[in-house]
Amino acid sequence: MNFIKQSLSLAGAFALAVSANAQSLEEAIKGVEVSGFLRYEYEDNRFKNPQFNSKGEKSGDVEHTWHAEAEFKTPVQNNVALNFGIYYDNSQNANHGKGLYDENGDLKPGTEGLGYGLGAGKDSSFGVSTFNAIITPDSTSTNITLGKMRLNTPLNDGGEDRGTGVLVINSDLPNISLVAGAFDSWALDDLNDSLPEETSVAKPLYTLAALGNWDLGFGNIDAQIWYFNIEDIIDSAFFGQLGFYQTYFHLSGQYVYTQTDDVSVAGLSSAINGTTFAKVEDKSDFISVEAGVDFENLQIPLAFNVGYITNTKDNFAVSLDDEGALQKVGAVWFDNWDATEVSFSALLGTIDKNTKKDLDVFYASLSYGLLENLSVGIDYVNGKNKVTDIATNTTRNIDFYEITPNITWQYNENLEIFTYYAFLKTERDGGPYASPETDLEDRNQFKVEIVYSF
Repeated sequence: MNFIKQSLSLAGAFALAVSANAQSLEEAIKGVEVSGFLRYEYEDNRFKNPQFNSKGEKSGDVEHTWHAEAEFKTPVQNNVALNFGIYYDNSQNANHGKGLYDENGDLKPGTEGLGYGLGAGKDSSFGVSTFNAIITPDSTSTNITLGKMRLNTPLNDGGEDRGTGVLVINSDLPNISLVAGAFDSWALDDLNDSLPEETSVAKPLYTLAALGNWDLGFGNIDAQIWYFNIEDIIDSAFFGQLGFYQTYFHLSGQYVYTQTDDVSVAGLSSAINGTTFAKVEDKSDFISVEAGVDFENLQIPLAFNVGYITNTKDNFAVSLDDEGALQKVGAVWFDNWDATEVSFSALLGTIDKNTKKDLDVFYASLSYGLLENLSVGIDYVNGKNKVTDIATNTTRNIDFYEITPNITWQYNENLEIFTYYAFLKTERDGGPYASPETDLEDRNQFKVEIVYSF
């Protein structure tokens, strides 16, 4: 009985301690803003004649990805607010159960029918996504961010790419914001796909920008220009955009220019891994013009856009991330380099100083709201990539088109479900072929993305 009384006494003391600590915690986090998301992605790729090999594996792979982020922002005190973010990321390739392979790419005997992960597998990565302080002086309309932050530039994936440094945004001038940033280390999500996990680039990145918006009464003019420099990697890069937007119509154009420095594009990945490559100095540019109409204000939930993409320099690899904010539609034509030889990243091994590329792409997109929270759409892309080997003076023409129907269901304010099925067909003439030869490749990609935001 004495033992029972002591146990009850200890339990009561523990409950009181927990209650007291909970009250203290409540006071500690009072006023802290919390935001973030939970995201699940299912992606299934299927190939026919992969890399123009008629005897290649027709099925592709299935990938499951789980990603969660939570951001905590403290109230502003003495002109300073603190931000802290945590993330979880896990990606597993189910591999259609095609077997396990060794480091040489050879099938391990007896593993037929097995795959990697199969939607479960071990946890991948958990860590800090943002960790910074935002200073807002009283005397000026300026935000100064110090620490680890998202790289929200038009050459980055603002949701995934990170940098550690300082970013200053000033809005003292009417209708204009000025931006200056310096980062001593940074990382791209696309770069981590081809390098060891959590690899970062320890080369300083600098950016300057001016962004403006003017309300003309009958519409808005939006303009921005950015400058980038990355020591030993990108000598100079410029992003410019000019657009006119009004209730029913918009017209916008982009011009992006990048000149790589003496670490080649093949070289950035290899430089991190300790391999030396020859210098590559190459100039790339990207030109995009888009026009669109939107009849939502006429109670017709229909929108239609058309656009054109080309380049004038030897290549079009202008972005840091493979997409950034480049004006385009579609899902896979720019993410299937082995067939279309199209990649917009200047850092992922797509520039060759002995090769010249000329891109011509026409695209269109249509969306229609079936219900208040349910819309359907379709993207169409038709393009040609003319690749010239300067050394041998030979040319190969790569023609491709993509058709991608999609569905978006905004279940409620927080939960969105998005899905598409992309059909990409590529035809190639001239140049090297895999053996046995064929001039066609098909790639189909089915994707479902479920996002809960809070």
